Amino acid sequence: MNSRRQIGIASVIIGTAASLALLYFLRNIIIPLVVAMVLVVLVQALVRAIGHRWRWMPDWLVAVLAALTIIVTSAIAIYVLVQGVTQMVGQGPALVARIEGLLQDARRTWGVEQPLHVSTVIGQVSLPQLAGRLLTGVQGLFSALVLVILYFVFLLAERQKVARKVRNMAASRAQSSAILQGLEQVGEDIETYIWVQTLTGLMLAGGSALIMFAVGLDNALFWTFVLFLLSFIPILGVTIGSVAPALFALLQFPTLWPAIIIFGGIQVIAFVVGNLVYPTMQAQTQNISPVATLLSLAFWTALWGMPGAFLSVPLTLILMLICAKFDSSRWVAVLLSNDGAPYALSHQARADAARHRHQDAEAEA
Repeated sequence: MNSRRQIGIASVIIGTAASLALLYFLRNIIIPLVVAMVLVVLVQALVRAIGHRWRWMPDWLVAVLAALTIIVTSAIAIYVLVQGVTQMVGQGPALVARIEGLLQDARRTWGVEQPLHVSTVIGQVSLPQLAGRLLTGVQGLFSALVLVILYFVFLLAERQKVARKVRNMAASRAQSSAILQGLEQVGEDIETYIWVQTLTGLMLAGGSALIMFAVGLDNALFWTFVLFLLSFIPILGVTIGSVAPALFALLQFPTLWPAIIIFGGIQVIAFVVGNLVYPTMQAQTQNISPVATLLSLAFWTALWGMPGAFLSVPLTLILMLICAKFDSSRWVAVLLSNDGAPYALSHQARADAARHRHQDAEAEA
């Protein structure tokens, strides 16, 4: 019995290690596929919205219109990012010189005899090497975009055949119904997550735009767009993203106050939205623990880099659903969930969990 258990544990460890290795070494193939799947979910949401508003449209026209909307929006986003990054690289030497001047002023103010340089504070920075990396990243982005579009087109064409394939593969009608219900739940959860992140991202980007335009920051529209995209990285996105516009405010303005106002104002908006608005919306629409969110962000970022940071929460939602479907792994789904009752549990289990939480609250009161 012990040998069987040891073999089982060894199989799980080897299988997990092999899966992680495949996810890492095949990331250039898997990441575009996952992005394309998310885009297909968005298209389905747009199809329902357009079909509900213009009922006279045929289904094929609604699908084409939704797909074109997603593709054009993604292309515009990439174009804006590439243009903004190009300008940032061009302003890099001037920004480094400006920071050098501020460091020398600080040295004289604090009475420090040792000269302060940017390389002393943040290490040696090679602008040509940085520009080369950015150029390589942009080229890789365009290559990945082509692959995403190909995946997207074929997945969109295959989406009507999914139900038939699942029914033919499943051993019974009950099993096929469970699989289709799980796929539908995954799509709904991803839609809800994107909806919540879009609303809170618009709040963050809109408030930040007001501050940057009021101060008179150059390229405020670009930074607004960047902050909106970074809002899809949970917890850390906007906090890190607020540093860049503040740095370029140092380059544009002769004093420190505009940079301080921009950085502090974005932090205040991020604090209000992140601690008052977002938790309420997340609690009402998602059932994922904040600790699980942070851990998934660290894990997927380490595995896939920046794309993993953007996809961390959707991937965690999918993992929670899969684990909740099996008794042997349901404990993982319970740990990932926020209320201890992942959506694969029965409605009675959800009601019992809610009743217990209410009783605990009354006991504490």
